[in-house]
Amino acid sequence: MRLDRSIINTSLALLMLAVQPLSLSAQETAPAAPTPSGPIASGPTASETDTGTTQTGAAQQTGEDWPCEQRLQPELSIGAVWSGPDPTAATDSWRQDSAVAALVTQVAPRRLPQDQAVAAIHRFAAGYEKDKADVMTKVFAGLFETLNQERAQIIRGIRHFHDRQQKLADRIQVGTKALDDLDPNSTDPKVADQRAALQQAVEWDSRIFDDRERLLPIVCSVPVTIEQRLFALSRAIGTEITPQQ
Repeated sequence: MRLDRSIINTSLALLMLAVQPLSLSAQETAPAAPTPSGPIASGPTASETDTGTTQTGAAQQTGEDWPCEQRLQPELSIGAVWSGPDPTAATDSWRQDSAVAALVTQVAPRRLPQDQAVAAIHRFAAGYEKDKADVMTKVFAGLFETLNQERAQIIRGIRHFHDRQQKLADRIQVGTKALDDLDPNSTDPKVADQRAALQQAVEWDSRIFDDRERLLPIVCSVPVTIEQRLFALSRAIGTEITPQQ
C-alpha cells in the first residue's frame, strides 16, 4: 500500500506541474528480478524519446492523442472571455508596468483562492482614476497570456501522459504474450525464472497503468478550471472598466 501511494503521488505531481516531459521514474521500474529473454526485451523503455508533444495533423484534429472526456480546445479565445478595450497593445507592454506585473503574478496562480484574487483586482483598480481603463486592460492582457500559457502547458502534459500510457499498455501486451509463450509446466529452471520475471514485470506495469488511469479525470479537469478562473477574473476587470448599472 505504501508503494502504491508513492506511485500515485509521484505521477500526480508530474502531471499537475506539466513542466517537464513525463517519464518513468526509478519508483516505476520493476523490482530486481532475473532478466527475462525474448520478446519482452524489445518493449518500450523509460528512455524512449517522447512523441506525445510533437504529434500534429490528423491526430490533433481528431483527438486521437487526447484522452479526456472534455472537448479539446488547444487555445483560448480572447473574445470568449473579454468584451473590454482591444488588448493588443497591452499584450506587449503589460510586463513593463511593474505594478501590473506584480498583480498578475499574485492573482494568476490557482493556489490563491478565486474570491481573494477577485478582491485583489478590485483593490488594485481603486488606486486608479483617469487611466484606469488602460491599466486594467494591461492586467487582463497579462492574465490572459499567463493563464493561457499555463493551460497549454497542462494540455501538453496530458498528451504526454497519454502517450506514455499507450507505450506502457503496449509493453504490458508484449510481456503478456511472452508469458503465454512460455510453458507453465516446464521443469527447466531457466524457463521458471523467465516466467517469474515476466509475471512480476507485467503485474508491476499493470499496477502503474491502473493507478495513473485513476488520476486522469483529476488532471483532465485542470484546463477547464483555468478557463473558469480566467473568465471570473476577466469579468472582475471588466466591471472596473465599465461599472455595472
